[in-house]
Amino acid sequence: MSEQEAATEEVQFDMNKSIKDFLLNLKKKNIKFSSEIASETIKLLEKIITNSEWETAKDLMQIIRDTGKTLTQPFYVHTVVGNMVKRTLKIIRDEYLNAVYGKIEDYDVQESLQKMVSAQEDEEMDYGGKVSSLKKSISANLRELMEECERSPEVIAMQSEEHIHSDEVILTFGYSRTVEKFLKAAAKRICNVIVVQGGRKLGVSEMAKSLIESGIKVTLISSACMLPIMPHVNKVIVGAHCVMGNGGLKAVCGVHPLALAAEHHSVPFYVLAPVFKLTPQYVSSSDQEGFNHNLPPEELLGFEDIDLFRGVEVVNPAYDYVPPDKITLIIFNSGGNSPSYAYRPLKELYHPDDHEL
Repeated sequence: MSEQEAATEEVQFDMNKSIKDFLLNLKKKNIKFSSEIASETIKLLEKIITNSEWETAKDLMQIIRDTGKTLTQPFYVHTVVGNMVKRTLKIIRDEYLNAVYGKIEDYDVQESLQKMVSAQEDEEMDYGGKVSSLKKSISANLRELMEECERSPEVIAMQSEEHIHSDEVILTFGYSRTVEKFLKAAAKRICNVIVVQGGRKLGVSEMAKSLIESGIKVTLISSACMLPIMPHVNKVIVGAHCVMGNGGLKAVCGVHPLALAAEHHSVPFYVLAPVFKLTPQYVSSSDQEGFNHNLPPEELLGFEDIDLFRGVEVVNPAYDYVPPDKITLIIFNSGGNSPSYAYRPLKELYHPDDHEL
């Protein structure tokens, strides 16, 4: 075995170890917040791009695609991991096109588009050309993407003045760091925040304590009180696990009944979601295996009650799906959007060929 082959195997071993360590940290929830998960995913992908042996963009895209399949296979992996893989593929495509055809703003727009279309028609757009500066430009774009992910909660919080007015009563569900920052930024204009407790492990008490320390009056209620309390609420503001390609919402279990209660009383239903949570996935209600998974039943019923419920099957789904017609506005770090316009940022963020890894 040559020294070069030995070095290649050593790099590959290090990459595999990095992937295993990353998945282990996700499983043990050492990385909790979605912005941190996104940043760590980008760091891992940048490391793979830097250390892998590849010559063309086509080779690199295959490496990233194979890595993405490995990263997104376990059920406990957050959706943003797959999103960052697809964003990275889009960056590779864009940087290759910029290097080969030049940036669109440097040329006449119509001429540049004609070049790209003609190249595709001639089947020359296989990303097989060698570009010496590709690795450097991709790394620079990944660092910008990482900074965007890290700053997303603060950027969304800066928009609170546009959406929360004086003496409003806000209702939220469970714990979301983005919602917490958003509400704290509007602390002087909020009359009261009503927090629906939901499950045992949603971190509601920590969020309530943080809001109280910011001078916000907080009221904790159980999920059974959502409908009766809704006439006294001005807005419902919740976080999201991810925003689906059709503008629907994948959120913690209990948010769908909350959306139905808000619709019944004509209360605006706002969703706060960093743009890295917008995913090109479309999951139908029949595809629960791909959309959902069950959590341990002890989160709903403690072990001390086991004798009372012996023989009872307890189903504890992790997520709810909220249809887009139940959502008033989705507030990304790039601004507010109606759910029906989710397709527009999707086109900018992801390439159609990368929607499925």
